Amino acid sequence: MNRLLAFLIFITSTFLYQSGFSQTIKADVNSFFVDEKNKMILWHVSNLGGIKVNTNIQFRKDLDFKKAKDLELTYEDVFSVIHRNKTEYKLYITKLPIVQLAFNETKVNSKNKITGSFTYFDNELAIKSNIGIRFRGNLSLTFSKKSFDLEFWKDSLGAKNRDVQFTGLRSDDDWILDAMFNEPLRIRSTVAAQLWNTIHEPYYSQKEPKAKSGFDTRYVEVFRNNEYYGIYQLSESVDRKQLKIKKNKASKIRGELFKADSYKGGPSFKKISEKPIYIDSKWNGWEIKYPVINDEYYWANLAVFSELVINESSAKFLNEIENKIEVSNAIDYYIFMNLLGATDNMGKNYYLAKYDENEPYFFVPWDLDGVWGVIQDGKEQYFTSKIVLENGLFKRLLNENPNNYKEKLKNRWQLLRTKEFSNEKLFQRINQLFAKFTKEKVYEREFLVWQNKLNEKPNQEHYQHLENWLKERLIYLDNYFQKL
Repeated sequence: MNRLLAFLIFITSTFLYQSGFSQTIKADVNSFFVDEKNKMILWHVSNLGGIKVNTNIQFRKDLDFKKAKDLELTYEDVFSVIHRNKTEYKLYITKLPIVQLAFNETKVNSKNKITGSFTYFDNELAIKSNIGIRFRGNLSLTFSKKSFDLEFWKDSLGAKNRDVQFTGLRSDDDWILDAMFNEPLRIRSTVAAQLWNTIHEPYYSQKEPKAKSGFDTRYVEVFRNNEYYGIYQLSESVDRKQLKIKKNKASKIRGELFKADSYKGGPSFKKISEKPIYIDSKWNGWEIKYPVINDEYYWANLAVFSELVINESSAKFLNEIENKIEVSNAIDYYIFMNLLGATDNMGKNYYLAKYDENEPYFFVPWDLDGVWGVIQDGKEQYFTSKIVLENGLFKRLLNENPNNYKEKLKNRWQLLRTKEFSNEKLFQRINQLFAKFTKEKVYEREFLVWQNKLNEKPNQEHYQHLENWLKERLIYLDNYFQKL
């Protein structure tokens, strides 16, 4: 009896115990979802505690889990739940938060947000909200498993936005659900984002202690209109608020933020193909995110910086570059992208920001899925373990070596190799997630509903490719930086 009472106390935040000494526990309506198509139930319980009980659990009036005596609930097993018509459902128990998206699937598109609803549940938080929802991405729009942009609303029409905060993440109204469909292990992007936030902090962090150097993420499991849709990366956005860059005062330009949007030469610092037009939000491969003042887009500082890097003389470059780019940030970004083998992140898929007027620009990583031996479409690559990634800026920094840049670069690599970039630390991050998703049957659930060419090989082979690629990469980069 003491063990049963302890169990009932433990689950009070997740279950409603029916009256008296009934042997049936009713699962909280927000803690589980039922997929009728795949005949599965996903149930969020934050901590099972290894307790054995002989109590029945009811998910709906027609769905009961009648357990054998002393059967132990675990995240590693699949249980059987019987419908009253004798149909069998698979019951999975998850530690990950569960999200339910409801929207009109015939109207959703990648251009405009449509009305939908959002439900979120974990052991610490339950959220139900109106949302605006659209598909997101470029190449990822061609994938069958879609990523989503979400905007939280106070009403069904989107007249007023609503800030929400998920456990461990910021408070905001804009969120991203990344499907990670092109990454067979579903771990590269998350590990990479966490790694950047670990090794790098904004140079102005003493002035802005809440500023982030990148974006934080959290895994969730998603239902789409009551059908299981797999594991997703719930991600913060990169914006002025995230970076804590200074707001502009009237027409006075202070903070700036640009997205490296396309391969037109600007983000790769290889060419300037046209003069900026101040009524256009895009220029030379860049998209301006901040500021916009009186419907005009401010390109002046970025144009001057681009001209310095791409066209100016060696003397001018050496004299001015350290005032125009935050060198320690550039060093970390160069090292980080080369560690990842991120072939798509030197001329695209990053942000360039300025904290305040008369301050240098700095890099912010973005879209970290085509890394560690796969490219953006998810295909495996081996040659990428033995190439140096660069763009016009990084090439010029190396060639002209302002203020002994190469020695700083070399020293920073060697320092990181003793810490977060050591083989031990890197594989500890990777192995922890891979083992968790394998043991807790996250992969089993994901591939129950998503099969594509990337999943034709067993997960262990995908992991082996990542491991082999990264080990080769580290040896190659050790030699490269040593020779600078």
